[in-house]
Amino acid sequence: MSTATQPKIQAEVRDRTGTRYAARIRSQGKLPAVIYGHKKDPVHVATDAKALVDLLHNNAHLIEVEVAGKTEPCLVKDIQWNHLGSKIIHIDFARVDLTEEVAVELEVELIGLAAGLKEVGAVLDQSTNKIQVKCRADAIPEKLTHDVSEMGVGDSLLVSGLTLPAGMTAVSDPDTLIAHLSVTKVEVEEEEEVAAEGADEPAVIGKAEGEGEDKAEGEDK
Repeated sequence: MSTATQPKIQAEVRDRTGTRYAARIRSQGKLPAVIYGHKKDPVHVATDAKALVDLLHNNAHLIEVEVAGKTEPCLVKDIQWNHLGSKIIHIDFARVDLTEEVAVELEVELIGLAAGLKEVGAVLDQSTNKIQVKCRADAIPEKLTHDVSEMGVGDSLLVSGLTLPAGMTAVSDPDTLIAHLSVTKVEVEEEEEVAAEGADEPAVIGKAEGEGEDKAEGEDK
């Protein structure tokens, strides 16, 4: 990823910190944040909340933050949510050199139609949708993709089986399960349907009634 394609956002310096002041900033449609790292003093800033959240929803990891006319490439290091987990309330930015190697968490998207899904009852279950990787700061993709077209029933995809871009290595445990393709049991449902159909047949009841009538006629003779 070149610097020309990196998303940018403007931020203004906050002269005060604290819970009440941060709440006031958020009520104005802004999001409090801090920029730190590279042996420089931390700078507390505020950005447009909607603009920054939109970038995060588009899987932006490296953002050029402009403060007081100076732009610095920053890595989204930590995102703090409210107690409901429904709203972002604070962002930590870490200054980076575009040529340095950084660790980031990336989304894993499975693409293609797995061959095993052609079987009745087959299901592809994705157990993990994010993994930790290392790569150059200027080469962070929005997400990782992996083609599962050749997966059959019983096959599993592990972190070690992911196809990663050149220069990228996985930090997550190589044995972490990403996805598994299996067939759900349908035999039990079929047996229950057969049993239900048999219960509707009146043959046994009719026979019992016939036997009762013969016995009554014999007693009258």
